[in-house]
Amino acid sequence: MPESMSPTVEFTSVAKEFRHEYIVDKSRFITTIYPCTTEEEAQAFIGRINKEFWDATHNCTAYALGPKQEQQRSSDNGEPSGTAGKPMLEVLKKTGVTNVAVVVTRYFGGIKLGAGGLIRAYSHSVAETLRLAPKELHTTRTQLQATIDYSLYGAVERFVQDQKLHYEANFGEHVTVTILVPPTDVEGIQKELQDMSHGTADCTILDSIEVVLPLDESSNQ
Repeated sequence: MPESMSPTVEFTSVAKEFRHEYIVDKSRFITTIYPCTTEEEAQAFIGRINKEFWDATHNCTAYALGPKQEQQRSSDNGEPSGTAGKPMLEVLKKTGVTNVAVVVTRYFGGIKLGAGGLIRAYSHSVAETLRLAPKELHTTRTQLQATIDYSLYGAVERFVQDQKLHYEANFGEHVTVTILVPPTDVEGIQKELQDMSHGTADCTILDSIEVVLPLDESSNQ
């Protein structure tokens, strides 16, 4: 068994730039969220959105960077203090999504929302956009390679899919299935493979690798 690599911090980010619009009392709130890893990237994105929506009433911003959201910043961009940027950042902190920058563009609809209404509108805009945006998990997985007979492949494939694990199969004289397993689950998964194959599966634990996996909110990747 290879030496396990030092564990990395697991975190969730967005997979790509994503936009969602929300309307309340005739005010339009257009939320754009963007994956980034540095303040320079975040500021460049904010500048691009400011240029795109140059005629907006406000372009309020927040970003969180680093595996543990070590870098955080927000701006109300002219909205009453504490009613826009801070609530936006609080949503990022609550969800734990990081390495993202978000801009909520507001076009005033003629009806004042008040401080509470603004906080709710900006918070909801970011929360809903995050809910809808495609997300990805940055994590460490151990490669577990199992060589099995063709007669076992169907059962092994169903098992791996039921466990919601990512895998790749190669077909030669035998089937070689390489499964990406959370490091803490390797022994359990290996035992299951041995049990279902009555000890005939030839299992090898390979190096752990850092991976980015598409995140299905209905499952644990």
